[in-house]
Amino acid sequence: MAEMIHADLGPELEAVVLNLIESGKYSSRTQVLRESEELRDWREAKGRAFTELLERRLATPSSDYIPVEEAFDRLYRDLGITGEDSE
Repeated sequence: MAEMIHADLGPELEAVVLNLIESGKYSSRTQVLRESEELRDWREAKGRAFTELLERRLATPSSDYIPVEEAFDRLYRDLGITGEDSE
């Protein structure tokens, strides 16, 4: 069995965690931390996918360049990112 780790989150993060538990969204500190780990992994995967796609697009011959706004619209669409996700 894994050893329990106790960490001081500081007053601000502890208040956020307690608020999430008290609101009923989560049942324990462990659940909050697991979810935050999953979200961090998801965000990092999206960042890696974005970087890889950007690198592939930058390898495109210059005659195929498009305006930057269109390029980001395509990148976001290809990655399934909506306006709310990119903020």
